[in-house]
Amino acid sequence: MTFCSGPGQSFLFMMFQPYLLEEFQLSRWSFALIYGAGSFCSAILVSVVGRITDRVGVRLSLAVAAVLMSLACVGMMTASGVVSLSLALAVLRALGQGTMMLLCSLLMAQWYSQRRGRAMSIASMGLATSSAVMPALCLLLIDHFGWRVSYGILGLMLLFLLGTAAGLIVRNRPEDIDQHVDGIEPDSQLENQLDAADNDAQPAGPSSQLDRRVWTSPRFWVLVSALASAPFVITALVFHQVSIFAEKGIEDDVAAGVMVVFAIAAACANLLSGGLIDRFGVRKVLRASLLLQILALLLVQVLSPGPMVVVYILVLGLANGSASVLMGVTWVRFYGRDGLGKVQGSAGTVVLTAAALAPMLPGAVKDITGSFSMGLWLCILVPITGLLFLIRELPEK
Repeated sequence: MTFCSGPGQSFLFMMFQPYLLEEFQLSRWSFALIYGAGSFCSAILVSVVGRITDRVGVRLSLAVAAVLMSLACVGMMTASGVVSLSLALAVLRALGQGTMMLLCSLLMAQWYSQRRGRAMSIASMGLATSSAVMPALCLLLIDHFGWRVSYGILGLMLLFLLGTAAGLIVRNRPEDIDQHVDGIEPDSQLENQLDAADNDAQPAGPSSQLDRRVWTSPRFWVLVSALASAPFVITALVFHQVSIFAEKGIEDDVAAGVMVVFAIAAACANLLSGGLIDRFGVRKVLRASLLLQILALLLVQVLSPGPMVVVYILVLGLANGSASVLMGVTWVRFYGRDGLGKVQGSAGTVVLTAAALAPMLPGAVKDITGSFSMGLWLCILVPITGLLFLIRELPEK
């Protein structure tokens, strides 16, 4: 699922961008508006998909999403004008960026408890693999067949991989096939331990009920504010990276080359953070991720050509990798497995909206002041707020 989210992710759209601009006579600003609208569609749809998945399960949701993503690729291939292009792009963005990542984390939540963090770490590597493999694959396809046929081939690939997964591999819950979470049969003592781990806290008492409110729950807003910080900060920094580096006297080729360091650091953080979550809990790792974001925003203020660039990108990559795993495991730790789609889908709406809005603040400040500095100082308030929210203990079961 995470690998096949590639056609809806920024790293693949950017490979097709020059051809789309030329074919449809679009300015970069016009394309940015279309792309931003697609990102907001993703933010809205993910909440709806979460609630539907609670009712029908991941398996059926994945099968439907596979067909729709494939049709969206066909829509890109056959687009004849800006309207049809915008619709196809919005569907790809909504299903790839939002839905695939949501369905993956919901499935991991149903099947794993003791090893959930490590399982999500491995699953998240699919996105890193996609970012490494799919751009090169698309360049090869475009060189041989053109950009339109390339989208058709991507659609067939998605239908085959995701359709096979939904039909032959995915099962909604281990109980559906007489298994148990992590493959362990529940005797009473072990089952209680797993339930406690699922809630990342001690139960408040035998008569307490798990609070499943979303938009009106203080606990939801504490968690989502902390989790939305990484998409906001990292998107803002990466989106403007070339311009920020130029302001600091750093060449464009360096800005592109250090992304290899970013990918490696993110992959390492992916693998490490899952085990750390399993051992120390969500809150400690989430605080560490917020501190990494603050450190990255401090480093970018004093950035200069040389080793400092590598240090900055390393910290940014570590923040990104840890955040992607936290997105997948936090909500089930505090809300349990039942009705998780409603909670996580609603959180996805907030998180993806933060990512869509992220480039605007530093960009607007740059236009007004001629420098990114003040905008980046304002961005640092987001992770600081997340840390302050996490000081007090959260409402628990």
